Amino acid sequence: MHFDLFTLGVIGAAIGIAISVSFTLLGLVLRGLPALRIWASAFWVLTVAALAQGLNENGSLLSTVAGGGLIALANALMLMGIAIHLRYPLRWRWPMAVVGLFVANQVHVYLLPPSQTASALMFGAYSVVWDVWMVWVLLWRSPRDMRNTCSFTALIFIIDAVFYLLRSVVVLFPHLLAHTRLDELLTTWNYLFGILSSFLLSTGFTLMLAERLTLDLRRLARTDGLTGLLNRSALIEAGARLVDACRTRGQACSVLMFDLDNFKTINDSWGHAAGDAVLSHFVDVIRSMGLTRDTLFARYGGEEFVLLLPAIEPTQAGILAERMRAAVAAEPAAFDGRTINITTSVGGAAATDANFEHLISAADVALYRAKHLGRNQVAWNQGA
Repeated sequence: MHFDLFTLGVIGAAIGIAISVSFTLLGLVLRGLPALRIWASAFWVLTVAALAQGLNENGSLLSTVAGGGLIALANALMLMGIAIHLRYPLRWRWPMAVVGLFVANQVHVYLLPPSQTASALMFGAYSVVWDVWMVWVLLWRSPRDMRNTCSFTALIFIIDAVFYLLRSVVVLFPHLLAHTRLDELLTTWNYLFGILSSFLLSTGFTLMLAERLTLDLRRLARTDGLTGLLNRSALIEAGARLVDACRTRGQACSVLMFDLDNFKTINDSWGHAAGDAVLSHFVDVIRSMGLTRDTLFARYGGEEFVLLLPAIEPTQAGILAERMRAAVAAEPAAFDGRTINITTSVGGAAATDANFEHLISAADVALYRAKHLGRNQVAWNQGA
């Protein structure tokens, strides 16, 4: 069955409209995903491009400049959507510069039409450039926990690049490949491949969005909303693994438990907004002490925090605890143009053969002793 370009353009536009409407409706529901709105715009632009090229197949201004320019713009939007989704800092000016270069080339093609071979090679080259750029961002700039869906989407762009490279080979060597099976397939499937690519890309982007939502929900379930630290349940899970690893290697593991002194008085005197500011300030002060990557810092509950220090001697942990206590006392929290003086009591415990629950209990006992002795000091449980 043979379809002319106009018929394929109508089919492509219909599929494009369906995909664009789907992404637009998703964007109305999932408003916290900016990449979704950008991809919806990209599919709308692709749909208009399909109409522009399908309505006229004679190399007119509409199909050559407008249609080709819109395809380039759609590629730029897809690339920026990928970068924003993966939180890769790509500036708009770079893909838009490539769009401008392509449009300028298409204007030149319209005014001074080159040979059909040169025109096909130029369009294929631009397509490969966009494909390679997007594959690079998807594979080399994606976080590890998003590699699966990014790899699937990258595979679609790789197939697209291979398709255009094969077309370029057919154009460059017409006598060798004319009337071959490859020549017939590339000619027949040229436009159908574009339609199929749009459908597969919409699937890839949808999978990426689903994976992002899943990961964000998992992080929310493990993260304290105010401070961004691990919450209590996440600390217990991760802390148990970390302490067991230290015990297996025969290394000491230390736990510091912090409690902000007189925090209820701060809430009663200044209000809960001030209390939240104090908690966030405390976290910033502790983080500024240069914690290592393997350290676990979590909000244990209310104004209590836990710092798990793996592979550190008790003496060093005690020195660090005193430095942190002094830093908190020396740096008042700012709220509503005023300062709030805060202090913290610290309980510490260390062991090489205890489990995480035992260390937490021992640090809690030491914390109680520090508060009983007058607050704003460090107490150490030597019997952990």
